[in-house]
Amino acid sequence: MENKPRRMGEVLVELGLIDEHRLKHALDTVQRDGLKLGEALIRLGYLSENQVLGILKNLTGVPILDMLTDEIRKNAQKLLPPERMRELWAVPLEMEGARVRVAFADPLNYVAVENVKFLINKDVTPVLASRAQIEDILDTLDKIGYGKADLHFPSVKRSTQIVSMLETSPTNILRLLNDPEHTDLHISIGTSPAIRSGGVFTRSNMPIITTDIMVRLIKEILPDDYLRELKEKKEVEYSYIRPGVGRYRVNIYHQKDGEIAIAARRLLDDIPSYRSLGLPDLLISQLDKNGLLIIASPGGHGKVATIASLVDHINTTLSCNIITFEDPIEYIHAHKMSNVNQREIGRDTLKDTSLVFENVFKHDPDIIVFSHLRDAAMVTTAVRATQKGILVLAGINAVDVFTAVEQILSTLTDEYMKALFAHSLLAVFTQRIVGTKEKKGGTLIWEMLLGKPRVQKYIRDNKVYFIKGQAQSLQGEYFPMEESLAAAIKAGKVDRRSMENEPYINKEMLGSFIERS
Repeated sequence: MENKPRRMGEVLVELGLIDEHRLKHALDTVQRDGLKLGEALIRLGYLSENQVLGILKNLTGVPILDMLTDEIRKNAQKLLPPERMRELWAVPLEMEGARVRVAFADPLNYVAVENVKFLINKDVTPVLASRAQIEDILDTLDKIGYGKADLHFPSVKRSTQIVSMLETSPTNILRLLNDPEHTDLHISIGTSPAIRSGGVFTRSNMPIITTDIMVRLIKEILPDDYLRELKEKKEVEYSYIRPGVGRYRVNIYHQKDGEIAIAARRLLDDIPSYRSLGLPDLLISQLDKNGLLIIASPGGHGKVATIASLVDHINTTLSCNIITFEDPIEYIHAHKMSNVNQREIGRDTLKDTSLVFENVFKHDPDIIVFSHLRDAAMVTTAVRATQKGILVLAGINAVDVFTAVEQILSTLTDEYMKALFAHSLLAVFTQRIVGTKEKKGGTLIWEMLLGKPRVQKYIRDNKVYFIKGQAQSLQGEYFPMEESLAAAIKAGKVDRRSMENEPYINKEMLGSFIERS
C-alpha cells in the first residue's frame, strides 16, 4: 500500500496518531509477516482502516475505495479470473468507456497495474483499497458467484481481522469472544490479546497489552476476595458477569517475573441438547439409575457442556432434587421438573469443602453433580453418596477411560473404599472433539466403559489396563473410541487419514471397525 513505510511512520508519529513504541511494533510485524505498514497498523488495531486509507490518499493522491457506497458492476466481475485478482490484489469495479476503474491494494505497484491492463486489454483508473477489503470482496463473490448481480459493498461481510478496537477496555476485549467460533481469550503483557477460533490460536488486531493496561483490567474484573486469593496462591479461577456483555470463566495467573496473564472463556446461556452434542443413547440410558457416572475428557474437549446437557435432560424428564458443586458455574439451569440448586465452590461454599460435602446429604439430594473431581474429599463423597441410592455425575480431566479410573483409584488409599468405588461405578464416558472436514466446529467421538461385574472385578484387581486388550471379549461392556470414530468417518464427518496417526487411536482397530458393514 506504500513504498516507504518509515516515511509514512514518521508522518504518523508527527501527527500524534501513534507513538514510537507502536510504530516499532508495527515495523516488526511488517518485517515478520511481509505486510505493508498500513496493513500492519490496521491488523494491530493501532489505526482504523479508514484512517490508514485517508493518510495514504493524501500521500499518493489516489482516490480510496468507499465500502459504504461503492459497488462492483456485474459486467466487471469477470474481467479477471478470481485467482489473478488474489494474486495481483486487484478487483475491477466498473467499466467507464475505454477505461476500467480498478481497486488495488498497492496502486503504486507499476508491475501489478500493467499486468491488469494487459489482462483486461483496457486502461485503468486505480483506486486505493486495503488487502482486507479486497479479501472480503472476493470472499463474498466466491459465495454468491461472479457476474450474477451487482455487488453493493455495504452487503459485504467484513472480517474480524480488520475491525479496529483501539480501546483496551474490559468490555472491548471480552467482546472478542462474541463470535461463536471464538472459544477462548488469552491476555498477556507485551503482546496483543489472542483468541482461539475453530481450535486455532490467533492473534487479534487489538493494541499491545502494557503493564498499566493489565493493572486496569485486573482492577475492573477481579473482585477483592479473589484478588487476595491471587496474591496468596498466584492463581485464581472464577465466573465473571459483565452486564450487557456476557458471562465468562476467568483464570488469572502469575508467570515469569511476576507478570500476570489471563485466560477467559465465554459462558453460554443456552444449554446444548445431548443430541446436538452427539452424545450416544447408551450414555443417556444411565441417567435413571443409581451409582457413579464419570464424564472425562482432556481439557477443552467439551466435558462441562456434556455434563450440563445431562443435567438438563434429567431436569426436563425427571422429578428430583439435584445439587451441583461447580468451580466455577458455567451453565445456569432453571428449575423445570426438577430442582437444580447450583453451588460454586468458594463462593457459595467454604473454601474448605470437607464440611460442605459432609453436609450435602442433609439437603436430601437425588442427584449430586461434581463439575471436576479434584481431591480425595470429593471422590470419597461421591462414592459414599452412591451407597445411599444417589446418582452421582462427576467430571474429570483424563485422556481415556482407563486414565480416569486410575486417577480416581490413586486418591483412595483405603482398599475398602476402592472396592466400594468399583461396586458403585455405572460407567466411565470419555470424549474428544476432533476436526471436521469443514473448517468450522468439531465432531464428538467417544469411548465408554460400563460398570458390569467383569469390569468391576478388573478394577478391584488393579487390572484396568487389561480391559483394552480384552476389547473383543468385552463387547457390550467396553466401547472403544475407534468405534465411534469409524462411524464418524463413514458418515463423512471426519477425514480418516488425519486421524490414523493420532497417538490415542489404534490404527488396526479403527480399520476393522470401518470395514464392518
